[in-house]
Amino acid sequence: MKKMFLYIRLSDADDDLKNKTESNSVANQRALLYQYIKTHEELRLYEAVEFVDDGFSGTNDRRPSFERMIEALKNGESKLVLCKDFSRFFRDYVEIGDYLERIFPFLGVRFISVNDGYDSDDYKGTTGGMDVVMRYIVYSYYSRDLSQKIKTVLRSRIKHGEYIASHAPYGYIKDTENKHKLIPDPVAAPVVQRIFALAVSGKNLGQIARILNEEHVETPAAHFARIHPESRKHKKRSPKQDWGSYSVRNIIERLEYTGANVSYKRDYKSLNHPTSNKKDKEDWLIIPDCNVPLISQETYEKAQSAIAVGKSYTQRKLDYPLRSLLRCGECERAMVRHSKAKRIYYQCEASRYSAETTCPLGERFYEDDLEKAVIGNLRHMLGLLVDHDKKIQEAAAKTRGSMDNMKQTVLRLESKMKRNQSERLGAYERYSDGRIGRDEYLAVRDKLTEENAQMQAQLTELQEGIGALEAKTDPEMELYGSEARNLLKSENVTNEMLLFFISRVKVFSSMRIEIEYRFSDELMTELGGGENG
Repeated sequence: MKKMFLYIRLSDADDDLKNKTESNSVANQRALLYQYIKTHEELRLYEAVEFVDDGFSGTNDRRPSFERMIEALKNGESKLVLCKDFSRFFRDYVEIGDYLERIFPFLGVRFISVNDGYDSDDYKGTTGGMDVVMRYIVYSYYSRDLSQKIKTVLRSRIKHGEYIASHAPYGYIKDTENKHKLIPDPVAAPVVQRIFALAVSGKNLGQIARILNEEHVETPAAHFARIHPESRKHKKRSPKQDWGSYSVRNIIERLEYTGANVSYKRDYKSLNHPTSNKKDKEDWLIIPDCNVPLISQETYEKAQSAIAVGKSYTQRKLDYPLRSLLRCGECERAMVRHSKAKRIYYQCEASRYSAETTCPLGERFYEDDLEKAVIGNLRHMLGLLVDHDKKIQEAAAKTRGSMDNMKQTVLRLESKMKRNQSERLGAYERYSDGRIGRDEYLAVRDKLTEENAQMQAQLTELQEGIGALEAKTDPEMELYGSEARNLLKSENVTNEMLLFFISRVKVFSSMRIEIEYRFSDELMTELGGGENG
């Protein structure tokens, strides 16, 4: 069977390693490529061979798997390469152009970049590869130029006192007569003023949160969702969400309540890198006296002093297995990680600041216990999954052998049909030149036409048979099977591995947990539903 090479690369510098997204992860690149193969019938006849460079930069070709792949291509082991996009293959556009225009055509290699919609077969005999790369570069520069022009216009409007954000901060609403002007929200503005008054009077963040919860004051998220039902913002919030120290601090730290417009609080790397870092306050763009103030500058400064005690901390890289997974089983809010404690633990904020909560009041859930329970359960589930997959593979061994034989027969028939077509054309040329008579030409033509008709019927039947066998395969098992084996072999389980299999972990009192896997209901049933701790 012919081989096709799948190239997958993940760099340590990729932004998705620093955030919750997994768009470029090895597992998701693999899933994307296999999904592409499933939707392109001609690719199903190939055996997929993976080359993975995990933790290598795409700015040069000094990558172990990349070098092995190129050497294998030079040896003629494959004539087809699939990649997620150009940047996974090479980040240097000159090098990409060199491979597309010179190296791959010389080797007779077909190159497909899935997300870029590029297939070198569409550009045979042309300089389409370089055209695609150049167009990609032009679009990139155009986007940057357009982005810079928009930023310049927006900055000018901000300096003139216009509010340009899509939604007003909590405590304000947009003026119906001038959407770039803020006016006090009759419902939320008094809450903001009270929070500042409580802070100035000596109440700490937790005490303020408890007071608001006891009085059943609507949270900013609930308030926003009520007045903006069309917005997707806060749609995933818990229905039992309460005030916490974080939400109170967010309000007290907002300089906008003095009547100022505050912009450029965060620094974005570039158009293609949406992640950002918080700027120092002296680098913000602050335009005073733009809106009706809810508090005075003096009150604002007193409140900052009141909450400043114990605030100093340094932001650390968030890289731990349970990141973004844990939820309170009662209110479904994200559990708060207390990383400064001698033994790191999680707690539900609602249990700290709401007297009426049904959450595990005051309970601490230690990270090492949770990791042991979650990873232990996951390994158990993946063991069941691998065993289930093994049984399927054994039962399908004869089917797979039949499928391979059918695919080989398809390739032979297609090759024979092409030869027949060439012979028919050759016979016509000989007849046109007078080297053979009309009767001899017609005899050859009719014989080849009949043979091709018979082979076409065989081909159609085989392709239908292959399609029927492939329909019996389980794409979900193919997706999870290889990743399950990789995790079971790994000594250290990463956050990326957990996120691939688990959507969330609910934590209840007395360390009872419920794990929500990403598997379909059908697969969960086949695996016996799993055993949650």
